[in-house]
Amino acid sequence: MKKDVIRCSECEHYKEFTKLGNARSECYCNHPDGNYIHKYFREHHLQKMPGFLGFGKRWPHEAPLKTSPAWCPRKRQEN
Repeated sequence: MKKDVIRCSECEHYKEFTKLGNARSECYCNHPDGNYIHKYFREHHLQKMPGFLGFGKRWPHEAPLKTSPAWCPRKRQEN
């Protein structure tokens, strides 16, 4: 059996924000179930910004992750 892999770059909730004059973009998960993400970060004592995926390249636009993180709400929905 092959397990389905969730890729952030292919997800409809993946958002990228680039400030004018900046060489990199900030990547976020903009899932409507943001409360789950905040709760996961609190429970696991994660210090970075909730929903932050990392910094991506500006040209071409690429997600910094190959697969979704452990806190992905879509992973919880599939279980």
